[in-house]
Amino acid sequence: MSIVERILPIFGRNYNLESRDVVWNVCMEQAMQVELNEANLKNMCGTKLVTGFHDAGGYEEIVMLAKALGIYGITNPENDAYHRSVILPHANQAQFTADQLLDRIQDTLGFPINLPPFTGNYVKGFSTKYGIVGRRFVFYLWLLKRILELCPEPHSGIIEIGAGFGVLGYFLDKLGYKDYTTIDLALVNACQAYFLAKNLPDRNIILSGDVQNPFDPKYKDSIKLLHSTDFHDVPKNRFAIMVNMDGLTEYGIQEASKYVQSDCAPMLLSINHEVNAYRVCEIPQPNRNMKYRYPFWLRGGYVEELYVNR
Repeated sequence: MSIVERILPIFGRNYNLESRDVVWNVCMEQAMQVELNEANLKNMCGTKLVTGFHDAGGYEEIVMLAKALGIYGITNPENDAYHRSVILPHANQAQFTADQLLDRIQDTLGFPINLPPFTGNYVKGFSTKYGIVGRRFVFYLWLLKRILELCPEPHSGIIEIGAGFGVLGYFLDKLGYKDYTTIDLALVNACQAYFLAKNLPDRNIILSGDVQNPFDPKYKDSIKLLHSTDFHDVPKNRFAIMVNMDGLTEYGIQEASKYVQSDCAPMLLSINHEVNAYRVCEIPQPNRNMKYRYPFWLRGGYVEELYVNR
């Protein structure tokens, strides 16, 4: 059975079961103007199917990642005001191409930059010798760095709430991490399944409803792409870390609390904006304390927070 033949009935079953706040209702209204079929999945980034988790960019994010890693410096507005012009840090005097920057970023990260070969016709991405760079791909390189620091053992279980294309799962696979699980909306699950099946054709992918208990440790070597309604009866500390980027403050407080207050992982890594009705730091967490809270280097208006078990 092809991946599309697997995707379609699962999407049909789950789409009307999910709870969506206004942000994602708007996104789904746009996305559902496109028929879910193989031709559109193959060209997903050229359609509205990926509304809400795909956007343009790439080069500016590469520069921001270089700054976050210390390859480039940041300007000082006080110094600029005094001189009445922008004074570049000495580290920025050498002008690098995108490929040269990525070379230096790869050396600094300490792991290979393996960009996915199938991008769903990512026409808005930035072409490099490493492949097509989309802005969210760069965000995920930073997230991957954080996960390797926090969970250095490749057998660690990673659960991602709101995973977009599943780029993190692809990156993790290339570094030997096999126990990756997503929780998402039905249409996003469909795009994830196609994206990961094309990029990791040899991996076993479990979709929503395929098995009775996808959280059973016997499935640790499989990629598990699950629906929001599947997030129940998750064993305590089944995963080493839960991650979410650009989602928790858009789900509605009830849905967001379901994830944030879960004890399925001793750590929660959140990268989110704070302009909606609630912030992640305002959701009570009975099991965790905030370890750190910083502005997110790569995207203005976003905050990176780590919560760990008490």
